[in-house]
Amino acid sequence: MEVVNDFALTRLKVNKYVNNQEFARLSKEARQTFRAYSSNTGELGELFLYTFLEGQMRAPQILSKMSLKTTPGDYTKKSDGIHYYKLPESDKYHLIFGEAKMYTRLIEGFKKAFESIAEHQSGKEFEKSLISSQIENEFIEPEDKNLIYSLLYPTESVVKLKVSDAFGIFIGFEIKNYDGPGISEDGYEKWLKNTIMEYIQSKIGTIEKQITDNNLIGNNFYVYLMPFFDLKQTRTNLTKGITE
Repeated sequence: MEVVNDFALTRLKVNKYVNNQEFARLSKEARQTFRAYSSNTGELGELFLYTFLEGQMRAPQILSKMSLKTTPGDYTKKSDGIHYYKLPESDKYHLIFGEAKMYTRLIEGFKKAFESIAEHQSGKEFEKSLISSQIENEFIEPEDKNLIYSLLYPTESVVKLKVSDAFGIFIGFEIKNYDGPGISEDGYEKWLKNTIMEYIQSKIGTIEKQITDNNLIGNNFYVYLMPFFDLKQTRTNLTKGITE
């Protein structure tokens, strides 16, 4: 719940509510940007991807697309969020375009993610222009605005940065729960980890083939995978808990 506000609203709007101590209004508006939980199959994955990129990678979100839902334009068919990341012990940056998918089968999730990335390759300039038009809403300090502009248009910037595109992928998928004889808590944890790793490793060849088939060789991917025992029902429950 704590990340919903920053995921769904612009920094400018969040700061305004916080400065006015209007926390209830802030929470309400953020939750209202989500579609109804009964028909919402995509936004929870986007929220997970945002949480991992911001929380685990420390890759700040550049643009809150949820906040643009009332803005005319076909942005909804583009990437599921845009972040930037400074590579450790380097002067290089990655501009990360997100794709979040939640499918029962892991391979189906990867297939759809790579297809979307391949389809959106030609639309990245549109997305950069979209970010550029929203910089004033997303960033307050002049140095932050200058950094983002330099990341978007490194050849035009006074401060020259080394920037390349990358892709953040979140896949939610389903596995079967343990149904064997009695087992200890440690034993169950070991079984769960082994089951997930064996399942993922068995799909690596197919995943690599999908990268090749979609002409994505040579790109950088940051991948987060999350297993569920009952993906459909859990997604509904979680989305309901966030939005109500």
